[in-house]
Amino acid sequence: MYLDKPSQEEPKIKKKRKGLKDYFDFRNNQVNQIGLILFSAFVISTSLHFVFEERFTEEQWKTRPMTRHKIVNDLIENRILLDKSKVDVINFLGEPSWILTTEKNIMLYELGLAPNRDNNQVEHLYIEFINDTVFKVSLALYDSK
Repeated sequence: MYLDKPSQEEPKIKKKRKGLKDYFDFRNNQVNQIGLILFSAFVISTSLHFVFEERFTEEQWKTRPMTRHKIVNDLIENRILLDKSKVDVINFLGEPSWILTTEKNIMLYELGLAPNRDNNQVEHLYIEFINDTVFKVSLALYDSK
């Protein structure tokens, strides 16, 4: 049989097409119901996480230093400080708790009382400079005296 010529055979019985409503009928399909429930739970949990997550604000950083641990993740993840100069960082965050000038120029900012930490460890925002611009921003744990 050649493809360019019509077939001489009797046409077979064609299947009846499904209607559009049949594809979206969740009444008896348990797998689809479970999938819909899991998808809904994912959307709701993601939305709640976004709504209640603490965002970094310059005002909160300067006025409430004991709650800095709540907003520091937003500061680091959004890379707000990268490629800023020392003067810009000091204007933005205020005076640092410590300035270390060894081979690297490092500024440390206290983050307040973070929950679930050992009593002898204090959390700081660690800012490392190369050529007077921010190169690295991270969290650092130091033993308190």
